Amino acid sequence: MSDLADTGTGRAAPLRRAARAGVWPGILLVAAVLVGCVMLALALGPASLSPGRIWDLLLAGPVGGDLDNAIFWQIRMPRVLVAALVGAALAVAGVILQDLFLNPLTDPYVTGVSSGAALGATIGIAMHLSNLPWMTVLAIVGGLGTLALVWLAARRRGRIDIFVLLLAGVTISYLASAVVTVLMIKANEDMHAIVFWLMGSFSGRGWSDVEIALVTVPFMAAPLFFTREMDILLQGEKRALELGVEVERTKRMLLVTAGVLTALAVSVSGIIGFVGLVVPHIVRLLVGPGHRALLPVSLLAGASMMVVADLLSRTIVSPNEIPVGVVTTFVGAPLFVYLLRRGRRVR
Repeated sequence: MSDLADTGTGRAAPLRRAARAGVWPGILLVAAVLVGCVMLALALGPASLSPGRIWDLLLAGPVGGDLDNAIFWQIRMPRVLVAALVGAALAVAGVILQDLFLNPLTDPYVTGVSSGAALGATIGIAMHLSNLPWMTVLAIVGGLGTLALVWLAARRRGRIDIFVLLLAGVTISYLASAVVTVLMIKANEDMHAIVFWLMGSFSGRGWSDVEIALVTVPFMAAPLFFTREMDILLQGEKRALELGVEVERTKRMLLVTAGVLTALAVSVSGIIGFVGLVVPHIVRLLVGPGHRALLPVSLLAGASMMVVADLLSRTIVSPNEIPVGVVTTFVGAPLFVYLLRRGRRVR
C-alpha cells in the first residue's frame, strides 16, 4: 500500500471513521466554510461592504449609476469566482496526480502542463496579445500541447509508463522555462507583465475569465464517477488489474482531466503553487484516502484556500497588490513542512 493510503493514520483516525460513516456532513461543513470565505472576500477591500449591503446588491443585480454595485458586480464578484474555480481545479488535479504517481508530494505542475501554458501566455504578452481571448487561448494551447508531448513520450505498447511520464514532464518543464527566460530577456518593457503573470494573479479578472474558468466544472466532476477505480489504484496497477479495473483507460481519463484542469487554471491565473500540493494532503489527513470524500472535500477546500489567498494578496499591502502565488507559497510552504514532520511523528 502506498503512502497515500497511510496518511490518514494516528490522530486523524476518528475523522476518517466519521468520513466512512457518511461523507455528506463533512462536505456540507466545508461548503459552509467556502460560502463564508466568499462572503468575506466580497465584503473586504479598499471599499468595505457590510453583510446587509452585500445582500442588497445580490438581490438588485448589476445596475448602472451605483458605485457599490459596480465594485461588487464588475470587480469583486468575477474575481472571487475565478479564484474559487481555479483553486478547486488545482486541488482536484492534485488529488488525481498524487494517486497516479502514488506520491503525496506530487502537484498539478509535475506533468509540465503549467510550464507549457506559461510559455503560451508569455508568447502572447511578448506579441502584445495580452487581451482576451488571445493570451488565454495561447496558454491553453501551450499547456495541452505540452501534455500531448509528455503523453507521446510516456506511451509504450499501448501503456502509459508513469515513471517516464514524470521524467518527460520535468524535462519539458525545464525546456519551456528556458524558452520563457529567453523571451523575458527579449521582451524588455513587457518583462514586468510577464513576471507578474508567472507569479499568479487575479487582478483585473472579469466575467469573460469566469466563462473560461467555468469550463473546468465538467472536468472536476468527471473523476467523481471513477472513485472506485481511484481507490483501487492506490494498491498498485497489478492489484487493480486483478480486481477488474481497466487500468490504462482509467489512467488516460485521469491524466487528460488533470492536464486540462491545470491548463485552464493557469490560463486565467498564471502559475500558483502549493494549492494542488497542500490541499489534497491536508484533506487526506482529515478524511482518509477514500475518494468518495477526498475529491469533493478537496475541491471545496481548494476553492476556499484560493479565495482567502486572493483576499490577502489584495489587502495586506493595500492599495498595492501582492501576486497570489507569493501568498500561497508563504502560507503553503511552512504548513506543508509542518504536516510532513507531524506525519513522521504519527508513524
